[in-house]
Amino acid sequence: MKQSTTIIMSGRKLYGTSLWIWSSLQFAVVFSIIVHSKSDSRCFLVNGGSSVSFFVSEDVPIGSNLGTLDIHGDINRDIALSLSSGDSSAPVQIEPGTKNITLTRKLDREGIEGPSSVTFTVLCDKRNDNEPSIHIPVTIRTKDVNDNAPRIVGGPFRINVSEQTLPGSSILSNIKAIDMDQHGSPYSTLTFSALEDSQGKPSKLVTFAGGGQEGRLILIKPLDYETRPKFNVTLRVSDQGTPPLHTETIVEVRVVDADDQNPRFQHVSYSSLLPRNPRGGAALEIEPEPIYAFDQDTGINSPIIYSIAQGRAESNFFHMDALMGRITLSRDVPEDQLNQPITLVLKAEQKDNPDRYAISTLNVGKKGNTNAPLHFVQPEFSVGVPENSPIGTIVFTALTSRQADKRLRFGIEGDPQGIFQIVSMGQLVLKKSLDYEVNQRHVIKLWVTDGFQNSSATGIINVLNVNDWAPRFRQSLYEFNVTAEKLSRGTSIGQIEVADGDVGDKLTLEIKNSDSVHVDENGQLYLRNKTVVKREMMFIVVAKDTGEPPREAFVPVLIRLVDMPSQNDDVYLQTEVDIKLIIIAAFAVTVLGLVIGILLYFGYCRKRRKIETENFHKRVLERNISNPLAIHKMTHPGDTRGLTPVDPITNGHLSARHKNVTWSPKVVQKTTPTPPARSDTTRVTTMPKSQYLNGMMNGHANGHGPLKGLELDPDTSVTPLETYRSHVNLNGRHPNPPPSSHSPSDTMHSNTSLTLYF
Repeated sequence: MKQSTTIIMSGRKLYGTSLWIWSSLQFAVVFSIIVHSKSDSRCFLVNGGSSVSFFVSEDVPIGSNLGTLDIHGDINRDIALSLSSGDSSAPVQIEPGTKNITLTRKLDREGIEGPSSVTFTVLCDKRNDNEPSIHIPVTIRTKDVNDNAPRIVGGPFRINVSEQTLPGSSILSNIKAIDMDQHGSPYSTLTFSALEDSQGKPSKLVTFAGGGQEGRLILIKPLDYETRPKFNVTLRVSDQGTPPLHTETIVEVRVVDADDQNPRFQHVSYSSLLPRNPRGGAALEIEPEPIYAFDQDTGINSPIIYSIAQGRAESNFFHMDALMGRITLSRDVPEDQLNQPITLVLKAEQKDNPDRYAISTLNVGKKGNTNAPLHFVQPEFSVGVPENSPIGTIVFTALTSRQADKRLRFGIEGDPQGIFQIVSMGQLVLKKSLDYEVNQRHVIKLWVTDGFQNSSATGIINVLNVNDWAPRFRQSLYEFNVTAEKLSRGTSIGQIEVADGDVGDKLTLEIKNSDSVHVDENGQLYLRNKTVVKREMMFIVVAKDTGEPPREAFVPVLIRLVDMPSQNDDVYLQTEVDIKLIIIAAFAVTVLGLVIGILLYFGYCRKRRKIETENFHKRVLERNISNPLAIHKMTHPGDTRGLTPVDPITNGHLSARHKNVTWSPKVVQKTTPTPPARSDTTRVTTMPKSQYLNGMMNGHANGHGPLKGLELDPDTSVTPLETYRSHVNLNGRHPNPPPSSHSPSDTMHSNTSLTLYF
């Protein structure tokens, strides 16, 4: 027994020892696996990822290091790196002995000179290990640089523009330029500019719309074929790089002549003397040279038609050739005619446009006696001359008594500035331009002599004011760069400066082709609509004076929001809140609310009174139905149709008075006595509601048909009381009913009283 016990105990110890050994072995294996897995992290990325990406600039040179692979393990002892066999054409390589990736061919973000991105696989092998290679995907992405200059499509340009084109008009549209840099980046965002020459000076005649954001060339100053028939503009397109790249081309503008000039005589006045024997057909010798006029629109050069203005009888002696301008006598001149010099008005008009013409004068005299006394025909004269009269205009002709005498010499005094000149025929000619704003009156003295005799004349020349100054703007183009915050405050955007050289003229400003901006009399620009505005607004400001005839001028204006993205066309502004408007609106809403509340209150009260009245009527009706009046059957036995109320005045004998009874509080108060004290012999009886209504609707009074005119006052509480004699038995009948023609039914006797409670 002891031996068996010892064997069992030995077996148990052996089993426990084996179990402990086995558990220890398992723990050692698991621990070794964990330690081995933690220590052998070769070929894994340090950051725990599964792929690698690098961003490099597209202008990085060949051979540059694009990035370093951050992989666990020593490249010379633990791991080996290589490119996958399928990526041998990739423009990269792994620098031997390192984890660096170097560039072998050029990269290009636009994909023209090289790939824009590269994707390849790096194989990582663990040295002294038979495990398979670990694949690591690598991506190289290129970043854009400003390595492409813009290119203009279709340049150079040649355009024809009429000289009558108004400033602000487009003269060349849809100019396109492209940039091969990344679309949407600053390197591909282009701006246009118009230069006077290649030196970078802005052109004074043209500019680009939208501050250079649009490829549309607009005119900013009037053109004149006669002074500048052709000019060139350098068109430049630039990107937004640092520094920006640009391309230029030439725009050749040819000005097309328009019929905007009148013809012109070579001289403002001519003179001639009649021959000694003036016969018809004789030609006049014209001084200083034959008459000639030409069209100042040299590009058109319209033919000229000559004529003599009619209106004087003396003009009938002369004829002017319409094509050549030669003047001849149309008939003989009698001895008693044309003894005094005359002035003929000559007209030269365009053949294709009669509204374009020029005027000159021809002074014709007659050869006379050179020994007559010498004097001026008008010793004093006064003339008015418009200030815009051209140089050479004949202001006045000083006639003398010897007009045909070529020995006469003329002179002028009182003209220190040399504005006037007098010629051999006594004609006072304008030598310099007049200016009303400088001098409005000139007083001069003319003299004449033949060497022996002298004479003088005094003249006053009044300068007539003419609206010869059009409004002038200080700048040919106004550009204002403002912020959205400034616009939302309602302050001035900028000022347009304009002036007029005419004395007394007032200027008015007006904006064309824009409803968003307003200009005041001082030239200040304000935003009219403060809710939505354009990112760029271009319009024309027109200045008009009050002269006769009024003159006007134009100037283009560009307003640009500088703090808004260029891709947004519309800008929503946050307007400032007007406190006064808010207070007024709040007051109006409060008053309206009070009025509505008062109306609702009165309507509620009225409805409530109506409901209370209806409920009160209903309660009165129910009470009268449950407590009917002292009504007894006045009909034959078994007849329950006729129910008659008791009239207290007749003591219940309705047969004596057949009247309609109306229950009214006022009447009842006067006729109803004070209710007697209730005794033990007094009993209150009630009637079922259905029986009461049936009796009321079908009742008879003494068997004479239904009772009509019965009304119940809803404001009266009626309680009928039946007082019987003390000898009323238990079944409610008299022991000895009196004889009557009626059936033995319940009746109310004369001592019955009706009590009404109000």
